Amino acid sequence: MILERAAGAVRAVLERTRGWAPAAVSAPDPALVEVVLDASAPRATRMRAAAQLGLRQGQLVRALALYEGGAEIVTAGRPGNEARRAGVGPAVEPDGLPGSWAAARTALRLTAEGTAHDPGPRTVYADELGGLVLLADAVGPDTPPVPDELAVERAVAEAPWAAATLHAVSASPSLRAAAAELTVHHSTLQERLVQTEHVLGWDVHSPQGRLRLQLALAIRKLRRSAKTGQAPEGARRSDVR
Repeated sequence: MILERAAGAVRAVLERTRGWAPAAVSAPDPALVEVVLDASAPRATRMRAAAQLGLRQGQLVRALALYEGGAEIVTAGRPGNEARRAGVGPAVEPDGLPGSWAAARTALRLTAEGTAHDPGPRTVYADELGGLVLLADAVGPDTPPVPDELAVERAVAEAPWAAATLHAVSASPSLRAAAAELTVHHSTLQERLVQTEHVLGWDVHSPQGRLRLQLALAIRKLRRSAKTGQAPEGARRSDVR
């Protein structure tokens, strides 16, 4: 009995000790993370939840929307794990996490598997999207497809290398750089483009044609993500790091 009372007294002192870390920091409660990210929750409620998670005003953090579902909150200075598929919200103080979470879900829609059939970055940062945010807001599962998007779909259906080739051309500073990314000879890439441009109906070499290709690929990603419900409304599995 004496030992139990002593243990209780020590526990009470530790809980009042300034440097004691709440259990939520090492083992975060998913419910607390959901509250912190919920824009509809009262600010006082969100701030209490943030404090329980070990977050403090003045600290910069980011919300992450994970492809497999759920959310994470990470410090702004921590290097991201680029190998996993996630949308990363802008760096904000804890009070701004609902906005970071919304932006992270938008960024998630523009991620890809990073494979030959679904090429592109697995991790996308919301603060690097620029005007693509407006495009994301405009494209939903019921948005009618545009002709350029349909042309890309036809090109991808006709050749197994088309998806990776079009992505490399749209994302590389030059055709030689695109060929190097694809690990093919420059002449091979030229031959592929002749075939693909015939299906697309426009020249991807010109600045205007390349912009058309970039927009068509972005719309294709956004529509596919909208159909699969890739960006969850709530955090089903949460973590704080």
